[in-house]
Amino acid sequence: MIYIGQILHHHSKIHIRAVLIMKHFRSILSTILFFLLYFFNWKKQVVFANYLYIYSDSSLKNANSFYKKILKKLSRQAIDFLFYMTPFKNAPNKMMNYPFYFNDLKLEIDKSSFDTINKMKAGGLFMTAHYGNYEAIGPWLCKMGIPLKASYAPIKPLFLNKILENKVRAANNESYSIFINNPKNILDLIDEGKLFCLIADQDYRKSNPIQSTFLGKPVLCNPIPEFILKHRPNTPIYFCHLQENHNDIVLFAKEITLQNHDINLIYPQFHQWLEELILQNNEFWYGWTHRRFLGKNSNSSIYPQNIHKASNIT
Repeated sequence: MIYIGQILHHHSKIHIRAVLIMKHFRSILSTILFFLLYFFNWKKQVVFANYLYIYSDSSLKNANSFYKKILKKLSRQAIDFLFYMTPFKNAPNKMMNYPFYFNDLKLEIDKSSFDTINKMKAGGLFMTAHYGNYEAIGPWLCKMGIPLKASYAPIKPLFLNKILENKVRAANNESYSIFINNPKNILDLIDEGKLFCLIADQDYRKSNPIQSTFLGKPVLCNPIPEFILKHRPNTPIYFCHLQENHNDIVLFAKEITLQNHDINLIYPQFHQWLEELILQNNEFWYGWTHRRFLGKNSNSSIYPQNIHKASNIT
């Protein structure tokens, strides 16, 4: 018995050492990626333009400090993405088994979200944003038995798209990503009891956009949520995000009720939810790296002027 105990203790020490080595290795990769992105001014013009557009009273110095914060957080989560988000793909199926520890991470589910997550197993519309480690939500929900189908746009080259679809955006040996050719395909997914996921904080520059207000500015939004609710008015609506505090990661989910089933309220409620998250940690919203406000400002002097202004910052 003593001999077995010594073996177990030895293996435990090896495991701890391996975890520390991997943690250090990922930290090094994250730091390298940060300096590369910062050196090459990745998305700097766009981040500055957005920041100065929303926070018009801020200085260029504040914008640059903010830019660094975004790159640091994004670099760390990009490394998680490259490692196929292993912790989330090992998450338990049953909520009674949380919190769940994987190496140096602690995964938890917000207690007030338990009932909501159980409801999500029956399908519906799931809206989220480029906030925090949003990519990790997909495999985590799938591991809990939620029939997720997430809309995505294919990327090039083709081999990278296959890696994303079959390796990264996959759980339980099945890809949860789907490319939508026809909006009617979404209704088929809803009818099949799937949970259709849409990242809904992107600028929509195609035909028939939904006009709304976000962070006090006019924006153009994807019409798919209203399309779903128009044709399937009883579709349940959910918002989800991850909250991170060092190595503690908590999954939050909430069901949304539209007053009088008014589909025109979907984006005001979504934007209010996202604005509250941004107010807590604005550098966690990676929409700053996108031209989120361009659709409503393509002919305006304000937004392009800020992009030009940011291009002179080094």
